[in-house]
Amino acid sequence: FFFKQKTAYEMQRGLVGSEMCIRDRFLRGHDNEISVITLSSSGKYIASGQRTFMGFQADVIIWNFETLSLIHRLKLHKVLVQGLSFSHNELYLASLGGEDDKRLVIWEVATGKGLCGNSAGTDAVNQLKFYNNSDDQLITVRNFGARIWKVDYVNKKISPTEINLGGMKR
Repeated sequence: FFFKQKTAYEMQRGLVGSEMCIRDRFLRGHDNEISVITLSSSGKYIASGQRTFMGFQADVIIWNFETLSLIHRLKLHKVLVQGLSFSHNELYLASLGGEDDKRLVIWEVATGKGLCGNSAGTDAVNQLKFYNNSDDQLITVRNFGARIWKVDYVNKKISPTEINLGGMKR
């Protein structure tokens, strides 16, 4: 299938304001500008996040890429969704709020339920990514450092470990 070969970059090029155009079909679900998009490793899911206005929630939407249908609308972040990452086995989605939110949240893809979350810190976080071989570890990158996060799904907690970069700056 052609759509499974599309890269995230190609998908972003198909963004039109609050809609995505994939295979000449518009996916409508966001009510404001799409800020981030990611594709799961198998190509089964797309997740998209949006930017909205101060005082409003910014949605994350999980889509079925094959049928191009909305699976879940996740509401928790304020103003901006900065980053998204699927776990390698596609069971979980991590979302990262922007400057006004700064929360890291882990969602269960099957149910759309938020499992756990934590403040990503006081500095702005630029990116997050699940490990390629683990569904309970991810990394966040800030302007002056990084953190490794360990997810405890049983106790519904996520805890950071600071990475010491010494005098190095991004």
